[in-house]
Amino acid sequence: MKSILLVFLSVLAIQVSHAFPPAPHHEIYGVVRDERGNPLTRAATLILNGSAGELMRGLLDPTIAPGINYSLKVPMDSGTLQQLYRPTAMQPTMPFTIRVQIGNVSYVPFEITSSVKLGEPAAKTRLDLTLGEDRDGDGMADAWEQDLIAANQSDGVISLADINPDDDLDGDGVSNLGEYVAGTYAFQQSDRVNIEIVSVEDGIAHLRFLAITGRTYQLETSSDSKTYNPLSFTTEPDSNASFTTYRTDSVEVVDLYTPLADSVTRMFFILNVE
Repeated sequence: MKSILLVFLSVLAIQVSHAFPPAPHHEIYGVVRDERGNPLTRAATLILNGSAGELMRGLLDPTIAPGINYSLKVPMDSGTLQQLYRPTAMQPTMPFTIRVQIGNVSYVPFEITSSVKLGEPAAKTRLDLTLGEDRDGDGMADAWEQDLIAANQSDGVISLADINPDDDLDGDGVSNLGEYVAGTYAFQQSDRVNIEIVSVEDGIAHLRFLAITGRTYQLETSSDSKTYNPLSFTTEPDSNASFTTYRTDSVEVVDLYTPLADSVTRMFFILNVE
């Protein structure tokens, strides 16, 4: 019994020394949206599949980071030998697909019409996913476009081909794709992402905007209207808790407060949304 044990340990040591070393994980992350462009908030499971079948699962989590509601950290194989260090590890450029399971229903996001390929170890790939169909391949879900068609046939919008991502149907300066992502109405100029300067008092700028459910907002500023940088803010005038992004679970009016430097004579503000 003792000699058998020694032989087994010896073989095990040889296997370990020649096996693939694991490589740092590759992270796939982004936002999952429903068929009308709203970031998904209900319980869902993301399933990563490779050529051999299911490799891993992860839960949807809107609290991961601003503008992100899922993250999959994929085990990677270093690719230095022919054997895998573990069957579920992946190598760079290996094809994969992702499904989104809600209850007993499994969805294939329209961005995954064919296998995409994995990136390098220790790197990140942003892959935003949308449930539903996109028959014209313009990056906007058909259900959202059909809603516009049903409400605006008198304006000559009668098919998916009449709604293009780079066009601006209501002439408000925001593209149709931008309206889709922001959750605003593409046929009404007054319904767009807009930030208002309420007041500037005692070196504090008071700003206000209308936030849409599930979106994440970032405030940026510039002194020349050319180069913009992220700006921290508070949501209460006397608060010490500052933020660089704001996410809401409802439609609400949001007040922001940000200090101005003494040397600043003018400032421009923009509000990014995703």
